[in-house]
Amino acid sequence: MSPEIKRRLKIFQQSKPAMLAMFFLIALGFLSTFSEWVTNSKPVFGVINGKFVVPAYVDYNKADLGSEGAGLPDYRELKPNFSWALWPIFNWDPIENDIELEPFMFPPTGTHIMGSDVAGRDVFARLLYGARISFVFALGCWFFTYLIGTSLGLAQGFYGGKIDLVGQRIVEIFSSIPVLYLLLLLISLIAPNLFFLVVIASVFGWVSISQYMRGEALKNRSLVYTEAARALGATQSRLIFRHILPNSLIPLVTFSPFAIVGFISYLSSLDFLGFGVPAPTPSWGELFDQARSNFQTAWWLATFPTLFVFFTVVALNFIGEALRSAFDPRA
Repeated sequence: MSPEIKRRLKIFQQSKPAMLAMFFLIALGFLSTFSEWVTNSKPVFGVINGKFVVPAYVDYNKADLGSEGAGLPDYRELKPNFSWALWPIFNWDPIENDIELEPFMFPPTGTHIMGSDVAGRDVFARLLYGARISFVFALGCWFFTYLIGTSLGLAQGFYGGKIDLVGQRIVEIFSSIPVLYLLLLLISLIAPNLFFLVVIASVFGWVSISQYMRGEALKNRSLVYTEAARALGATQSRLIFRHILPNSLIPLVTFSPFAIVGFISYLSSLDFLGFGVPAPTPSWGELFDQARSNFQTAWWLATFPTLFVFFTVVALNFIGEALRSAFDPRA
């Protein structure tokens, strides 16, 4: 690790809010990744009738587990038949209706620690699984938008000339497109899914980072170390990946947390409007929509999703501010 990276890492670690935010996001990311281990109506894995099964990740028929009849088994009824099994902490699926609730919308209890929604589904399970959907969407969009924007921006800044001229016209065209309205139109014509939403958001989300990378490439291509490498016979690919790109990473690093915040809010807004991931996929925005319709009678539908989104967004902003301070050239 170079002394410069050590210095920047030390500046980042001196920010207590950023470190707490980092631990919070790591914990939330870990829990959401292994949501099936936290809340689920099926065992994570176990042995039944001498057969090793992983019901949390594989759908088995009754015949597969040695039961009579057709269809999917009820693992709560089959629990005594397991020789041994690892069960999650809470026993509710995010799409499972608790038919014993009357009415369906029920405040927090020992059974449903964050209450239930309008369909009798556990709010905590939907929030935890919804966090995974939000993170997958945000990280997928971040990766593809930054990949496209960085590639196009570096090409424009490094080569200049006609490539830069054509690239700037493309940027102007994409900047003038009303992305939200176009997305709503496409979703009304095509049944949306998570992959489709990531592709559409990535196709139109690369413009801003490409402008920053273009500026960095324009600056770094004329500096002394680049000219020296060119004089020593370095190829264009070596100049870009060995000299230009590593010294143009500051915008990528500092803007990444804010970009992820934007994509999380983007998906929540689409789900709130009913144009996001299809039902009954758990999502934060869908719970906000339920809270809007039942604000007077179901306070928990607004409170707990708001806390999840609030702490996630604030944590990412703290990390973004700490990274900006660590990479500030005036520091």
